[in-house]
Amino acid sequence: MSTQTLVLGANTVIEQAQCSVSFSTSDPLKFGQQLGLLLLPLDESRKAACSPAYLHEPKEWAKLDNADEPKVWQLDLQTLFNTQGIHYLQLIVYAYYEPTLNLPAVELNTVSLAVNNDTIHYDFIANERHVKAAIILEIYQRNGQFKCRALGEASSQGLASLEQRIQISLDIRPPDTHALLQEAQRQQQGQSNSDERPPRQVTAGETWTGTAFAIDRYHLLTCYHVIESAALIAIRQQGYPDREAQVVLSDIGSDSAIIKVSEPLPSYLTLAQQCDDLLGETITTLGFPLSGVSSQLQVTQGCVSGLTGFGNDIRYMQFTAPIQPGSSGSPLLLPTGEVLGMVTSSLNYEHAQNMNYAVKFQLLSALLSSAGISLTALTDDTVNALANHSLSSMASHIPLTTPQLSKQSRGALWLVGCEG
Repeated sequence: MSTQTLVLGANTVIEQAQCSVSFSTSDPLKFGQQLGLLLLPLDESRKAACSPAYLHEPKEWAKLDNADEPKVWQLDLQTLFNTQGIHYLQLIVYAYYEPTLNLPAVELNTVSLAVNNDTIHYDFIANERHVKAAIILEIYQRNGQFKCRALGEASSQGLASLEQRIQISLDIRPPDTHALLQEAQRQQQGQSNSDERPPRQVTAGETWTGTAFAIDRYHLLTCYHVIESAALIAIRQQGYPDREAQVVLSDIGSDSAIIKVSEPLPSYLTLAQQCDDLLGETITTLGFPLSGVSSQLQVTQGCVSGLTGFGNDIRYMQFTAPIQPGSSGSPLLLPTGEVLGMVTSSLNYEHAQNMNYAVKFQLLSALLSSAGISLTALTDDTVNALANHSLSSMASHIPLTTPQLSKQSRGALWLVGCEG
């Protein structure tokens, strides 16, 4: 079997949509210990189209041979590129960011790639000092064929220089941080210490509840752990008949899921588009906590108290509004009515309060894009909502009082009931 060796900028055809990409380095550094690797799906404008696959968080379309000592990605390109909006897949190598790391800091030197048992080979060599991250391969589709291109776009600033361009936060924390986060989640939620944890163990007929909010006429957002292992999902709102819902797409990494109903929803909320200086911002949550005590919509207020989640997880933000079991899936609303995030969890420690976390709106936007739900279309619907005087279907640019915000938004909130 002949090997085609790529030079920087060269491209070639990948013969099989089910392909493997092996990776190695001649440095003493090891992947999964000092070096990370992620696969980033991009849209036509080279913006993030859905959440990346990491060594610590593989995907259905990107699986690893060994979680402890990863050496090979197994890619299902057909499945990925059939998802609406995917035009490019970039392979990015980076040094894990560790603020306490003693000098000399980790730097990239060489990475060797072998596609489909070395039928395609490429050696990335960093020609500069202090390289912290590099885009080394890009896969794309042309005229019904998958192709790959050898790249070498290096950065001494790590992945931070890439985040603004692709409009998504990237996770560059070392593996020890993930282990710490997973252990805390396991202790709080009774889950196994792994992103690849087994499904929630439920008995037939067991029921539980959460919250969901509509983001267009047929789709709602909620938490992955709310709908996990549910045989039946239904949503309820006072004044409307119960509706059965189906899971469209879920992402265990961001604890997010999209569910869909067959009949149009009366109103929906608008995701924030761009927010700066969020620390200390006032937020309001609406949800259905402790539904066994009361099935009425509950409203709480607080502020954004931290810009990262537990263990500096950049996918989440911390807030102070009180939440209880059943609040999962509740929106975090800005005074304008825009959704800043979605309530996912609360960590309770002795001598600590209000350690509540929400997944950021950027990840929710990426999840919607990966499901083929156009944010542009939502904006157009907002204009139509204004024409039809459906105030609860749009966000105002004028800050609202809490009663006004509650009145405007409540029609988009639904109690989620699940049965095992």
